[in-house]
Amino acid sequence: MGIRSRSFLAFAVLTLFTLLASLVGWVSYNRIGDELDRVVQVNMNSLQLMANLKEYGTSITVRAPTLLTAKDEITHQQIQREVNLDVEAMLNLLSEDTKQHRLVTPATTLIAQINTLNDVLEKLNKNVARQLQTEAEKMAFSQKLRWLASTFLNDIDSVTQSSERLSDNEQQAFNGDLRALYRIKADVNLLTNLVDRVQHLPDLSSLIAINIHSNEVVESLGNDLSLLSTSQDYLAIKQAVLDLTLLAKGHNNIFSIRRQERNLVEKSQVLLEAVRHELSGLNQLLSKQANNAELAAQEAAQNVQATIKQGRIWAIFLVGGSLLFLVLIVWLYIGHNIVARITSLNASMRSIASGDLDTEIQINGHDEIGAMALSLRSFRDQLSTLQEELVQSGRLAAVGQLSAGIAHEINQPLSAIRHYTRNSTRLIQLGRIKEAEENLTHINLLTKRIITTISQLKSMAKGQPSNLQMVDVKKAIDNAMLMLSGDKVLADTHLVIDLPEGETQVYADPNQLEQVIRNLITNALDAVSDNVHKTIRVNCQGDDDHVEIKVSDNGLGIPKALRKQILDPFFTTKKRGLNLGLGLSIAYNLVKGFGGKLTIDEGVEIGASFCIQLPRYKQGKHERPE
Repeated sequence: MGIRSRSFLAFAVLTLFTLLASLVGWVSYNRIGDELDRVVQVNMNSLQLMANLKEYGTSITVRAPTLLTAKDEITHQQIQREVNLDVEAMLNLLSEDTKQHRLVTPATTLIAQINTLNDVLEKLNKNVARQLQTEAEKMAFSQKLRWLASTFLNDIDSVTQSSERLSDNEQQAFNGDLRALYRIKADVNLLTNLVDRVQHLPDLSSLIAINIHSNEVVESLGNDLSLLSTSQDYLAIKQAVLDLTLLAKGHNNIFSIRRQERNLVEKSQVLLEAVRHELSGLNQLLSKQANNAELAAQEAAQNVQATIKQGRIWAIFLVGGSLLFLVLIVWLYIGHNIVARITSLNASMRSIASGDLDTEIQINGHDEIGAMALSLRSFRDQLSTLQEELVQSGRLAAVGQLSAGIAHEINQPLSAIRHYTRNSTRLIQLGRIKEAEENLTHINLLTKRIITTISQLKSMAKGQPSNLQMVDVKKAIDNAMLMLSGDKVLADTHLVIDLPEGETQVYADPNQLEQVIRNLITNALDAVSDNVHKTIRVNCQGDDDHVEIKVSDNGLGIPKALRKQILDPFFTTKKRGLNLGLGLSIAYNLVKGFGGKLTIDEGVEIGASFCIQLPRYKQGKHERPE
């Protein structure tokens, strides 16, 4: 298996861990969602149902006692209608969809309890209706009592007033009846008061006492009525007294009405207590259901917590396994296998790139990196063979290039020597000895130049030390120009030499300084060789510590990309074979050996400008001890 197949396998394992973690999360969330649905849609609905039923039950508890205090039938019917609406609302709530509530107490039990409560309420309503009817009978009885009492008083007053018109004899005969009439009137007034008081007596003992008293009054009335004569004038009085006594002792008298009323009140209290009992039973059932819903909610919450805990454990296990597998892959396989092998391979490549073709290349594994190592070993072996061939070719090319450069450096002064020799021969023949001597002097200088060039090559090859001493810059420039006097390009070039007045003495090797100046001027001549108007400037200036020599031309200049390489050995912009590329490098090293600097002037826009900065010669500082 290669790296690609192993990577796909690792990715597949990590994907499997991710899928398992997602599956655990999905199952956990589904269970949590089911429990929450159970709490919200079932338990909460059940709690809401119980709360609504309790609310209607509380309304019935408040309204039921008001039935007993209803003053009239209209108020009674209104209260009864409101109570019936509450009962009907409770039944409607239970009959909508009890299955979704999952009631512990069956809905039929609750409905039976409410129906029982409704039956008791119906009985209470009927009993209250009879109470109101009894109250109406009391009112009618009271009106009848007042009417009979008023009629009796009118009749008896009429009889007593008519006695005033009787004669004395008739008056004496009527006195017996008159005394009976006064007793009857007093007893009727007393009976009327007793009957009227019966309607408002609060306790049973008072009612019994008045009943006994009224019986005694009725008996006294009967005795007094029997004493009256049989006169037609007393018939109305007797009838009125009889009607009044019937109100106290007759059928459906006031005492029976009051007993019936008390029975109804007591029964209403019993029925009201029964209503409260049924409501208490209903509340107990509702409380039981509410407690069950609460317990179910707590159970659901515990299930949710258990699911979350279990999901966390599985998630931690899967994530931990995934991280462990990932660490093993990254640390063992990628770190200790792939990265280590790539690092080793990279080190081998760097060693080979730096030229160490004997570097050992480790080949471990049969994957892509192993194939790369095999390819690198094959490349190293081929490169080693090619390097030997290139070294041999480079040696031959270097010898040829060095030979061409040396020939160029020597042929130039040799051509000048040949020219001066031929002229000297003719001048001697013409007797112009002085001019011939000047030519011989030039020949001597050129010979010295050749010797100096060969010495410099030997010095560069052997690293011979410089002979540092006081050197006059002006003289060094003149000697360098004298050695270039036979150059054809120089003859067509406008040469400007700007030397300061006074001493320009530096601390350097005179021959090497002349060589540096000559190399810079020679390069300037090569740069302006193709120009129509050729200009070279040699400028010298200085301060207390340094002297600067600038050689500038109006040639093509040096591209910025090549300025950093222009001072490197064997680097040249001229055609191969015409120059070794050692002139500027030798000049740079020579100036550096003087304690100075050779730099390229970056501020020049046209052509090129080289600056030689040398330490000014100071007596005492640069003198050698004896």
